[in-house]
Amino acid sequence: MRKTTIFILVATLLAIACGKKQEVTETTEEAIAPEQPSDDRMVYGLACDGCTDTILVLLRDINGDPDTFDILEASRNQQVFGHAMIGDQMALVLAPADSTSQDTLLTTRHVATMVIDIDKMLGSWCYMVTPRLRKMAGIDKSMEQDFLKNAPDSVRRRLMHPREYGFQLKNDHQAQPIGIIRQGNTTDDRSPVEYPEAKRYREWRLLNGRLILSETRRDSLGQQHVVSSDTAEFVRLRRDSLVLRFSDGEHEYYRK
Repeated sequence: MRKTTIFILVATLLAIACGKKQEVTETTEEAIAPEQPSDDRMVYGLACDGCTDTILVLLRDINGDPDTFDILEASRNQQVFGHAMIGDQMALVLAPADSTSQDTLLTTRHVATMVIDIDKMLGSWCYMVTPRLRKMAGIDKSMEQDFLKNAPDSVRRRLMHPREYGFQLKNDHQAQPIGIIRQGNTTDDRSPVEYPEAKRYREWRLLNGRLILSETRRDSLGQQHVVSSDTAEFVRLRRDSLVLRFSDGEHEYYRK
């Protein structure tokens, strides 16, 4: 269900559902929780009134009552990514079943070890890349460095102009690459510099606290198939910045 539908849902039902019991007949749990793969153990829902730095009130079923989760451990361990606002789509990783909060007032409530605000995660995330000189026969690395060192500033600025790469995360687990240059661009083909290949992410999903970004390809029948995926751990999510840890290290993005 798209974000506009969720906003309508929030505007008409969330305040009542979070407050307490009201009969709702035209919506189901599918309006809140996304379809989950069998190997995903995360808990999904909408943030309700009453959320604090240590408590998250989550509406998991529009026909039910909200649940209260203790997020003190997650907050202490800097595992809360995004500040929950009423109506935000949330995803939680729960502590093992035998774990309880140290606060005796919260021992009967659920304990979350990680919290992700999906709405704060959505959007366009970018970073800047600089090109490198193309490989040419008879030119080694030292000659390239000498060329860049001795070239006039105007030439160096023109050749080494940075580009913006990144990806946009949308609702319905869709993604769109940022910085893709159309193949066959003659200007790029003739340039003495080349840019690194950009990732062509088309899908995303959460899996047990990690972000899975996938490149897809359309077959002859028009069906999308995943050709490769990258798994990232959340390091930081703020209003204007996102840091993800991939297998090759941490990558930092700014919100566009």
